[in-house]
Amino acid sequence: MAPAHARHHYDADRTPGHFDYYLLTLSWSPAFCLESPTSGECSGSRAYGFIVHGLWPQNEHGWPERCDSSRVPEDVATGMLDLMPARGLIYHEWSAHGTCSGLTPAEYFHLIRTARATINVPSGFGRSASTVEQRPAALTAAFLQANPRLSPDSLVVSCSGADVPRLREVRVCLNRDLTPRQCSADVLRGACRSDVLLVPPIR
Repeated sequence: MAPAHARHHYDADRTPGHFDYYLLTLSWSPAFCLESPTSGECSGSRAYGFIVHGLWPQNEHGWPERCDSSRVPEDVATGMLDLMPARGLIYHEWSAHGTCSGLTPAEYFHLIRTARATINVPSGFGRSASTVEQRPAALTAAFLQANPRLSPDSLVVSCSGADVPRLREVRVCLNRDLTPRQCSADVLRGACRSDVLLVPPIR
């Protein structure tokens, strides 16, 4: 069964700070690097597991995007490279999503760091010597066990690819104070619908 695709429409209101909640999106770097091996996060010596894709302002229906044209200061970008190991990703996430947060770049990326610190990756995840087949429900259960404060409807596992898809992202819905909350319907539609998915190992 083919994976579902999420984030298919935008919200008309692009006033910074006008949104309902955040979507913390963690990308599984080993899968991304199989598709984009020349990306900055894939060409260095450090092996990444989950990296922060973004912290996206989200509404109950749709989401705002590109709310102003401000830029990220170099020192702020440099300070995020441990969590978002490609400057292009940092600049894109600010331009597309951070500008809608109503925060300054420094405040927004500090919030990303704080949000990431609230999520525990299951012990040993991705540490096998080879690619592992896993049921999306089992992966969700492992994250819920590692993060007891999360509920099943606050967490979405997404996948991509034909035949047996690969793990793409784990998405967590958070209130503006970073407490977990139920994801809206358009986020839940992005859940992986495949019976199994592939989890490439950390390089």
